[in-house]
Amino acid sequence: MAGPIFALGDKLRNDYFYKKLTEAFPTANIYDPLQNTDINGVEGKKKFADACMVADADNARLDETDILIATIDGDVVPAGTSAEIGVMREKIRRGDHKYIIGICTDTRQCYLTHSKEKDEGGASSLGNQQYSYQNIYVTGLILQSGVLVSNIDDAIAALKEYAKEF
Repeated sequence: MAGPIFALGDKLRNDYFYKKLTEAFPTANIYDPLQNTDINGVEGKKKFADACMVADADNARLDETDILIATIDGDVVPAGTSAEIGVMREKIRRGDHKYIIGICTDTRQCYLTHSKEKDEGGASSLGNQQYSYQNIYVTGLILQSGVLVSNIDDAIAALKEYAKEF
């Protein structure tokens, strides 16, 4: 699992996603960084790991990962999540058998609520944009490597399809 991890809302969402994933795949090795209290718990955060140690550890985890589930919620996709998507995409591009499932749970559902009325009313003007935005380079990498969904249940359905190949 990749995505925002530093706020209470992030923890609550990740705990919910982790619970749903472990219920759907009880024997799978699902890695949620927030479950790894050796590095992300209070005691873990007291330990020192420099930038290269963190990069090496994250890359080693991605080497072992078959399917990256990347939550891209928020005003800006977290830098670490973007990097993990990029690293995973490169592995796929070079021929590694891996997938990315992106989850964007933005409640504005802009792909469903776009309308001529909103645009004519000024919703598309500067300062009045009512549609969410996701970096299309990042979403392009996800779509070239798997699927982008709007909820955890659709992510689980995609995961079940991809898991048949492993």
